[in-house]
Amino acid sequence: MIGDLRRQGRTIDEILSHLRTLGVDDVSRSGLGTHIQRIDRIGARMREQRAIAVALADQIGDQPDKLAALNVELVHAAAFKLASAADAEEGADLDVDDVATLSATLRNLAQARKLEGDRLVVAERRAADKARREAADRAGAAAKARGLTPDTAAFIREQILGIA
Repeated sequence: MIGDLRRQGRTIDEILSHLRTLGVDDVSRSGLGTHIQRIDRIGARMREQRAIAVALADQIGDQPDKLAALNVELVHAAAFKLASAADAEEGADLDVDDVATLSATLRNLAQARKLEGDRLVVAERRAADKARREAADRAGAAAKARGLTPDTAAFIREQILGIA
C-alpha cells in the first residue's frame, strides 16, 4: 500500500495521513520517511541492475560461453555487495546459509562454465579434424591429377597434413 501511494506520487505527509485514517497510529513521520527512502534505494538498485543486465544481454547476444562467464561475474558482484553490506551493517545479515547458497551457486556456475569450455574445445577439435581430412582429400586428388604415385601422395598426406 505504501509503495502504491508512493508510485502515485504521494508525499510522506499524504501517506502518513492515509495511514492514520486506517487506524495506524504507531508510525512516525521520520520512520515512514526512512522506510520510503529504503524502498526508493532498493527500487533504484533494481532498475540499475535490470538496465545493466539488458545492456549486457544485448551485447552478448546468443553466446553461451560469454553468458556463463557473465553469470559468474554477476554472482561474484552480488556476493561482494552482500558481504560489504553486512560489514557496514546496512541491514544485510550474512549468515551461514547465505554463504552456503552463494558458494553452491558459484560452484554450479563454474561447472557450467567448464562444461561449456570443454564443449567448445571438442567442437573446435572436430572442425579442425574435418578441415584436415578435407584438405588431405583435396591434396590426394591433386596428386593423382598431377600423376604422382600413390606412395608419394600418401607421404605428402602423412608428412604435411598429419593424416595417414
